[in-house]
Amino acid sequence: MKNQAILKQLSRYEIINIDTEDKVHCFPHLIVGLKHYKELRIDPLTASKGYSMKEFRQLIRNAYSLKKLTAIKIGSDSQEKPRFLILTRTDTRKFLNVDEIAELAKSMGFEVVVSEAMTDLDKFSHIVNSCDVMMGIHGAGLTNLVFLPNNAILIQVLPLGRFEWLASNCFGDPALDMELRYMEYQIKEEESSLIEQYPLDHLVFKDPHSIHKDDWGLFKSVYLDKQDVKFNVSRFKSTLIEVLELLHH
Repeated sequence: MKNQAILKQLSRYEIINIDTEDKVHCFPHLIVGLKHYKELRIDPLTASKGYSMKEFRQLIRNAYSLKKLTAIKIGSDSQEKPRFLILTRTDTRKFLNVDEIAELAKSMGFEVVVSEAMTDLDKFSHIVNSCDVMMGIHGAGLTNLVFLPNNAILIQVLPLGRFEWLASNCFGDPALDMELRYMEYQIKEEESSLIEQYPLDHLVFKDPHSIHKDDWGLFKSVYLDKQDVKFNVSRFKSTLIEVLELLHH
């Protein structure tokens, strides 16, 4: 199992699965929990010991037997198309016009893969690793960036709600630590399904920060649980042009 393979690289001791054990295990001491530094990041002070997100990604690559080391570099003599993964969601923060987005990307020379994050990490890690660009709306599914090849591009779509701090801390800065390239696409009011639920002069649009500050539950119920995204593909085209320019370098 892949999780066992990863754990064996993290510890020199035998792995014990408590769920299947019927014995009593005694230890001289116990460490509960892990010291937290930042999301998907490792304290740089440990770099001298060989611990960094670069090494962690190499561990993941070895455990899952991922073959693609580096994203495509588009050249004048290259016939290979860059692979573009659109990471979809089925609950909230969905792409409402994913087919339209995919058609735009195909028309610009991308080979498009549309997929929801899978619980079968063995299979999904290889799908992600085969791609040069991954795009998804802010959420846990973006943690699959660890499977991308070096120099690949992560596009994080930011819904309405002042997600800038969360976006950079959860995925933007970690992506750079992992030798990836990072972009953001911040949607406009007309690209959010919230425009069908609230008037434009509502605090939901005018001052999301005050809602977040005063009531996390309300913020979550509005921006995380009720919001979907419908791209203005004409506006998004400029982002894909920038992606293609990056893949030339």
